[in-house]
Amino acid sequence: MTKLKKGALFALMLCGVLAFSGCGNTQQTPSTAAETTTPEAASSSTPEETTPSSAATTESASVTESAAESTTESTPEPTTESITAPASEAATTTQAVDKSYLSNIPALSNQSGGCGFSAANGRDSKNVPNDMYWYVKKYGKYNADFLQDTSKNVIYLTMDEGYEAGYTPTILDTLKEKNVKAVFFVTKQFIDSDPELIQRMIDEGHIIGNHTVSHKQMPTLTLDQQKEEILTINNMIKEQFGYDVKLFRFPEGEFSEQSLALVESLGMKSVFWSFSHKDFDTSAQPDPATSLQKCLDEVHPGAIYLLHAVSSTNTQILGDFIDGVRAKGFEFGTYPVQ
Repeated sequence: MTKLKKGALFALMLCGVLAFSGCGNTQQTPSTAAETTTPEAASSSTPEETTPSSAATTESASVTESAAESTTESTPEPTTESITAPASEAATTTQAVDKSYLSNIPALSNQSGGCGFSAANGRDSKNVPNDMYWYVKKYGKYNADFLQDTSKNVIYLTMDEGYEAGYTPTILDTLKEKNVKAVFFVTKQFIDSDPELIQRMIDEGHIIGNHTVSHKQMPTLTLDQQKEEILTINNMIKEQFGYDVKLFRFPEGEFSEQSLALVESLGMKSVFWSFSHKDFDTSAQPDPATSLQKCLDEVHPGAIYLLHAVSSTNTQILGDFIDGVRAKGFEFGTYPVQ
């Protein structure tokens, strides 16, 4: 064999050895790189559980970029496609939330975000309305609760008290008998007319929340007017009862990014709900049996129940509702204020 042929044969054998051993500057393909950074892989290193009080805050932290979209855009209808993770998974995120918007609240959109909290887009495997995840994802960073920790079978009872219709004493009797603590969101009218009921609520361990002076839709007011609606209630309750109010509920559920940020800037938490029913019309109260069944059928982990204390139906079914929720393996929690 000539020297030339021997050299060529040796070179061919060397290339074969190198190729088989995998040496060289190989490059990861885009598809392989994407596989190594899937949400599932990223979430596997996060803590498995959070406390109810931190659930909404940490959940919103995972979606800072999404929630920081242009504040001038109109709010899209929630869809199941826009939901990327259950609250119990998103709640494990520990990223910091950008709060720079608090330095320029007037620049935020004052367009109403609406109050269309429903199950129009179905429910997940835990019976949580899918729409709630969308609201948490978009607005949760403003210290706003639409849902609590879905990893625990704990629900929270809230009552709106725009005025006294004669049912609150019975409601308080039932709550005391069943050892359930609720949040009562009160207006100026209720404070003026029934201060003894507010004192009883405080004495029996319930939480007092702010439902504004006049129950006007907040996005229809100027920032100064909104601030006055909120601080007037806080000051009245502090002066009369020595109680610091930390929770706020928007009248009719009408809010904007601007109004959410204002509430947050005042050191308060906005509390919405993941369950409600048509109980507020005193002249057309829903059937008690049907309402009770609805309340029980729609129970889900981390639920925030909104009931109106002016409702004769709610007053009638409250005890059975509490018993039924517990029979399903759920418990009532005291609402986390901070």
